[in-house]
Amino acid sequence: MKNFTYAGIGARATPRPVLANMNAIANWLAREGWLLATGGANGADAAFARGTPNGSRSLYLPWDGYNGHRGPHCHAPGPGELAAWTEAARQAHPAWGRCSVAVRKLHARNAAVLLGPGLDSPVAAVVAWTPGGAVTGGTGLALRIADAHGIPAFNLALVSPRETCLRLRAIRAAA
Repeated sequence: MKNFTYAGIGARATPRPVLANMNAIANWLAREGWLLATGGANGADAAFARGTPNGSRSLYLPWDGYNGHRGPHCHAPGPGELAAWTEAARQAHPAWGRCSVAVRKLHARNAAVLLGPGLDSPVAAVVAWTPGGAVTGGTGLALRIADAHGIPAFNLALVSPRETCLRLRAIRAAA
């Protein structure tokens, strides 16, 4: 069975019922052979990670030890990777000049979640949540990157968990 990777992302302030759905979706996807790429933030990222076994997830971190994450499933960028991740994020951000250095690193991490550590292995799909389905915040930047690379994205504010899983199953079947 071929493994597929999806990005599990969303707002830190994701509502509890949506976090529960994310956890259930992650658990189902892991059983179906999907791998998770996420960013290690509280809220949505943590819900996806909790539903996914250690060997089936990769956490892309803006810096070493972000949110206390450590281990073989964690990837913090080296200087060369950080420069590439940052450039990919800058291209998708509407107001890059207003971002602090730390926020730029958080956004750069989102580019790696979507495109892989070398920016050459994009995920097969994105499962996300943003308030009202808006393309906003760090998740909005990731959704813009997904759109620019033709990666299908399912926002749980707009698409039910069941429909999301059915669409992911169809993506896998079509491959």
